[in-house]
Amino acid sequence: MHFAFLGIFALTLALTMWGRSRYRKVYDEELKNIVKLGITGSEVAERMLRENGMGDVKVVRGHGLLPDFYNPDKKILKLAPQHFNGSTFTAIGVAAHEAGHALQHKDNFRPLFWRVSAIRATMYLSLPMVAVGAVFLAIGAGKIGGSILAIGWPILALCNLITVPTEMDASMRAKVVLAKLKPWRGIDERLGIERVMNAASAAYIEGVFTGISWVGSLIMPWMGPPEDDKKAPEKENG
Repeated sequence: MHFAFLGIFALTLALTMWGRSRYRKVYDEELKNIVKLGITGSEVAERMLRENGMGDVKVVRGHGLLPDFYNPDKKILKLAPQHFNGSTFTAIGVAAHEAGHALQHKDNFRPLFWRVSAIRATMYLSLPMVAVGAVFLAIGAGKIGGSILAIGWPILALCNLITVPTEMDASMRAKVVLAKLKPWRGIDERLGIERVMNAASAAYIEGVFTGISWVGSLIMPWMGPPEDDKKAPEKENG
């Protein structure tokens, strides 16, 4: 189990680094470009929602751990301030992607709800898992706590990994609606906005696995080498 844990940790770390580098590169580049129509991210999201009969969804400024997020339970679409008020390619792309999740909700796209459950599990179970391990460590049973966490941690990683196709689907749905609304002037603006949307899935991978890798880094010290490796080699007689 020790080597399997290390393998999964290495995989999630690699995905985190890949997602971060890809998204940040696109994000920063398109942050310099502004759509000529001057429309903001919140306006694009609202137009997309109205176009699909979802005017009851509220588009609000988001803050905290998940500033850009669609909550299907409350029908609230949150956008970070720079995306809510911004007219950059990045702001439009992020807003359209999140609106794509609202479109999934309208069509009762079940993987959307799996995605929300996975995010909540990561947010609400990660710290309790670490707390349980800390208790075992405090009473001198760190190996038991580490084993519990080593089982739960990969499960969280897997649950989040299988939701990545939901992110891709959201961007695809958003592109179809944007093609009708045309919040751009010229092919360059369209390609820039779609580039951000394509990178949004990588951004989700980054956010998920950054948190999961953090939990993993706390578990690592408790996961010592297998017991067989700890045994000192026997001296040969003679």
